[in-house]
Amino acid sequence: MSKHIETVDLSSPSAAADLDRGLRAKGFVQLVNHGLAPELREAMITASDTFFALDKTTKSAFIHPESAANRGYRAKGSEALSYSLGEASPPDLFESFNSGPPPAAGNDSQLLADTPWPHDEVPALSTAALDYFHAASALASRLDVMVGEVIGAPWLAERSGQGTDTLASIHYRPGPDGTEEAVEGQQRMGAHSDYSSFTLLDADPVPGLQIVDSTGEWIGITPDEGAILMNVGDLLAVLTNDAWPSVLHRVVPMSAGAAPVKRSLAFFHYPNLDVEVATLPGFITNEHPEKYAAVTVEAHLTDKLLAPKERIESTGISTTGGRI
Repeated sequence: MSKHIETVDLSSPSAAADLDRGLRAKGFVQLVNHGLAPELREAMITASDTFFALDKTTKSAFIHPESAANRGYRAKGSEALSYSLGEASPPDLFESFNSGPPPAAGNDSQLLADTPWPHDEVPALSTAALDYFHAASALASRLDVMVGEVIGAPWLAERSGQGTDTLASIHYRPGPDGTEEAVEGQQRMGAHSDYSSFTLLDADPVPGLQIVDSTGEWIGITPDEGAILMNVGDLLAVLTNDAWPSVLHRVVPMSAGAAPVKRSLAFFHYPNLDVEVATLPGFITNEHPEKYAAVTVEAHLTDKLLAPKERIESTGISTTGGRI
């Protein structure tokens, strides 16, 4: 069993109650018996490894030109995620390829951009990514039903997943000589909260990921083999008035104990762009007054995506669950 966080068996009759307890406690759980076939991960990791092994010039051709587009290649050092919290830091030491299905006709938001696939360079990547995406989307829909019942938002499943979800294949690795240079304050991925309803993280079971606990201490989270991490994002924190906290997390460099190579598949799941997210009445009491103003998914996501790329301070909602 993974230390520090609860394991939720999705085949158990008590899965909903276990999920509620685990997410209230830490904002993170690990899921088992989740139904995501291991061969989908293997195919995606193999295709991603091939892509990330390409030279920088070739990979850079697949950077999306629109800053708000959550699609395409992101080079090491191109973002600093701490800016999403309004905090400056050196650029992050990760690279990723973000993808999703083609946007539906009539969608004109930059957030619903098409993926610039490397069809000639890595023909297997689009097939592997879309196969994994659709399986993760089915799991997220199951979880939406469960979450909606637990928190009193039965509309959540019906009003989520219409084009905004993103699959990010993320690689952390040293340079060719096996070392990783990191200046003071630099992380592989800077401290941030996720912008989603929730995130499903299919990560290598190796050290590197850390979360902040209720005392303000950074603690390491290493998933069990075959388990998937699920963490609360900003939008569920707003809905629950931080009863389910969107906890700060980061990935530290090798000098702080991370494994030399670490790969993750992160599926970021959102309500539809036009949904206005506001705290549910059942989570507002005299002891816990409403913390957050209502915000549309589109406004929140646009602000949070632009800040790390453009190195500007986010002016959007900042959830502070789990921070001292």
